[in-house]
Amino acid sequence: MALAEQCLFEFEELEQTVNPKACKLADLSTYDKIIVSSSGGKDSEACALYLLELGIAKDKIILWHQSIDGSPGSMQFADWPVTEPYVRAFGEALGIRTEFQWRENGFIGEILRENQRTNNVQFEHHGNVITLPTRNGKYSTRRKFPAKAVDLRTRWCTAYLKIDVMKRVLNNHPDFQEGNYLVITGERREESANRARYLTVEKHPCERNSRKVTWWRSVIEWSEKEVWDILEKYRILPHPAYWLGFSRTSCFGCIFCTADQWATVREVSPERFNQLVEMEKELNHTIDNKLTLTQLADRGRSRLPKNIDAEKWVRLAIDANISPGDIFVDRWDLPTGAFTGAAGGPC
Repeated sequence: MALAEQCLFEFEELEQTVNPKACKLADLSTYDKIIVSSSGGKDSEACALYLLELGIAKDKIILWHQSIDGSPGSMQFADWPVTEPYVRAFGEALGIRTEFQWRENGFIGEILRENQRTNNVQFEHHGNVITLPTRNGKYSTRRKFPAKAVDLRTRWCTAYLKIDVMKRVLNNHPDFQEGNYLVITGERREESANRARYLTVEKHPCERNSRKVTWWRSVIEWSEKEVWDILEKYRILPHPAYWLGFSRTSCFGCIFCTADQWATVREVSPERFNQLVEMEKELNHTIDNKLTLTQLADRGRSRLPKNIDAEKWVRLAIDANISPGDIFVDRWDLPTGAFTGAAGGPC
């Protein structure tokens, strides 16, 4: 089952539209569907829980997750192995439909791209997989890690594997061709100076004559404490990365990891760390501007908690054995990575 490509946007798009058009949020009951972009992190989960707080019916909400490494179940290279099953378990536990979308071959396919167009986009739709073929764009060679920059033309991981994937799916999804829709993302102002400038509500770039799309950053004014508070209220098990000392659930091998976080990654999974080290050698290109991953990790200090539970969280993060029954916990505790700073994630 496939749909012809009708993407109206170029691949390299900014996280915030160049000239965003502010608009007003309508009564939430007037939207046909509300799409929550779900990363598995605390902020996107807070977005979903906040909708429930506001009394929104679960059948009006849908969670969309962009799989960094390609189709669900593909070989994990850049992301936490537990992220995909965690996101799906979260949706099932809450009774909210969850759909995955991805670029074929994911991160590794894009980084190794040589004299070719970027790969196709695919997405789940009621048990089927729909392919949006890449027919336009220039033939080019990547063979470089994304740059640690705000500009998404060089920090291509976010642009090509998340933002563009979601926009292409929204443009072509058979359920969203006509109507009035709300898209919610979980950026917060206190995360960075860049995000502090975002509009709370704006017209979404995917809007067209037959489809009205509003973009709402529903927790943009929230503090980190408010985010953890709503997870505690609903007794939601946070993503295992938080229990391993990480303050944000970006990719396992996020380009923004600090030296301490790379040391932690190496301790958590030496095999996954060495995959990235070997990729630096193959590409003759380092993630950092000056140091190799090994040099970075050697300069850092692992922040893995030194207690008996740490082994449990490492196994869960790497083996990814998580189910909907694990999402609600009897006793809720603040994870180790809470309130430890914003390093280790996008700008």
